[in-house]
Amino acid sequence: MDILSSILSQKISQKNDRESDFDRIFWFVEIMKWIQRPHSDAEKGAKKETVYTVRLKYLLQQLSKNPEWKSHFISNITLLLSKISSPSQLSSAGLPETTSFIQEFVNRLQEKILPQSPLSEDLSTLIYEIFPTEDESLYIDFIEGDVLEELFSLFKADEVLSRKLRSDLLAAAYILNHQILGYSLVIQKEIDDINARVDQLYEFKLEGALRDLQNQPDGQVTQEVFSYIDAIESHVQQLFQKMKLRGVKIDLVYLFQLQRRKINRLHIIMKFLDASTSKVLTFRYFVSQLVLEIHHQKSLISFFSENLTLLTNRIVQTNSHVGEHYVTFTWTQFRKMFQSALGGGAVTSVTVMIKQLISFLGLSGFLKGLADSFNYSGSFLAIQMMGFTLATKQPSATAPYIASALQKSVTESKRAIVALLRTQFIAVLGNLSFAFPMCFLFAWSLKQLGYPFLTKEESMYMFYSTNILGPSAVFAVFTGVLLFLASLFAGWFENWMLVNRVNKRIKYNGRLQRIFGVQRIRNFAESLVEKANPLAANIGLGFLLGMSPQILKFFNIPLDVRHVTLATGGFAASLPMAIEHGVTAWDVINASSGILLIGTLNLSVSFTLAFLLASISSKVRISSFVRLLKWGFSLILTRPWLLIIPEKQEEKNI
Repeated sequence: MDILSSILSQKISQKNDRESDFDRIFWFVEIMKWIQRPHSDAEKGAKKETVYTVRLKYLLQQLSKNPEWKSHFISNITLLLSKISSPSQLSSAGLPETTSFIQEFVNRLQEKILPQSPLSEDLSTLIYEIFPTEDESLYIDFIEGDVLEELFSLFKADEVLSRKLRSDLLAAAYILNHQILGYSLVIQKEIDDINARVDQLYEFKLEGALRDLQNQPDGQVTQEVFSYIDAIESHVQQLFQKMKLRGVKIDLVYLFQLQRRKINRLHIIMKFLDASTSKVLTFRYFVSQLVLEIHHQKSLISFFSENLTLLTNRIVQTNSHVGEHYVTFTWTQFRKMFQSALGGGAVTSVTVMIKQLISFLGLSGFLKGLADSFNYSGSFLAIQMMGFTLATKQPSATAPYIASALQKSVTESKRAIVALLRTQFIAVLGNLSFAFPMCFLFAWSLKQLGYPFLTKEESMYMFYSTNILGPSAVFAVFTGVLLFLASLFAGWFENWMLVNRVNKRIKYNGRLQRIFGVQRIRNFAESLVEKANPLAANIGLGFLLGMSPQILKFFNIPLDVRHVTLATGGFAASLPMAIEHGVTAWDVINASSGILLIGTLNLSVSFTLAFLLASISSKVRISSFVRLLKWGFSLILTRPWLLIIPEKQEEKNI
């Protein structure tokens, strides 16, 4: 006797008690496992897509040969369907149980940590047991319709089962429609859709149609019902577009995703009740989608990908817009960039001096980190307000710009990468050209006056801190990560300002208007929104550079920051005293080489992380960028003057 015969010949009690129900469920799982897995040599050589069809044909053949098995099979499946078919199961299986993003995350995390739920008549656990991977949904789609039609014909005569299934489907549709209506009202309130007419929502019209169907046992679903569902879906999409313009809120994105999945389930259920649609094909699609939904519901990766993509897109787009201002194409732009980079170097040299003055206070731990954070943040804000440029802030903004150019055309992306390399080179050169001599002359002058800027120990430590043979490379990579995180924080903060309507809260605040004046406070509110991104980027980067080393030291992690402009200023300030104490030319070469390495790693790590995020968001292939970068570097190697001389034809392209 083969495996299938032994399964079909099992005698299961037809009682309606819990023990019999569980026996029936395990019996059904055994049949499904047999259908899924080929055992014969002929089946193993066949395509996996055909296994379901071949096995179902064999099952039907065995049932037709043995009337007792057939009767037993029909009665067991009928009882099983009666158990697992319910409005709540049909409307919720595979879909989130909560409307909260955080609660859903906690639920999925628990599913990953806790043992799997025990097998029961619950539809979700049953499907997950039968179809352990979501790939099974593909094989379900390949089952031949004729074979399923023959299988369905075994149950057509059971009118009691048909009426129950129809009643359960209608009730499930009613539940889903009410849930969708509730979500729509919440979404409209969240995005402040003041022009919305609640009484005109299509969910109300669909509710009336569903009530009519419930009152008419033999009523048929009309195309008008599907037009209502399409209208509901269209309205959700309109609200989604409004949200994108007004700022992305993660909880709201999650609610939109849940809304779409509920609408899709409602559409499938109504297809079951549509006389013009094949029940067999609808069932096949329903089971396939159910498998996908249940596995999707257990995945943390898909959860974050689905709900954070839109916020990531917005951050990337914001940074791409900022990045346009950091790329030069013409002589005029080139000169302005170099001049602003010189200014950035000047302000940074002052930052180095203030940092040393702070060290005289003898602060440590949190207080030292806080003082350094205010120093860095103030410096970066001063650079921003004066219209100067800090080279290390450019990569995280220009990477999304390059990704955007790659989406447009090869010509545009090639033009952009050459301009980017040129701009980055001149920005770094401008920063260091002022920071190095200014810090050196300041330290040398104080030394000549008898008031050394640094002690011997401080100068030697600062001198060797950029040594290429030391941990500079690791610290520079860490700093590149912080530069990237600052750009993320800036994009998130700008989105937060939009979501919470901070400008309107300030603009129309009566108390602020009385204190500062109506026009002044309105101008401030508008300016705050416009400058939200650079403000957050500068303050965020300052605190990341200042506080991160101190926090890591608390956990005994010896990581420090190495910012190329700050490191250059510190190295220059240490030189007068270091030379007096006998450092060799080789030591100077090692320290100078370390600065070049720090600069390269600061820029490349920040740029790479930002581009990876942009490529995921915009679906730009990494390989396309690698080819573009190779082309750009080979062009610079053969025509190095392009780093300092913009091509003449570029003036015409602007």
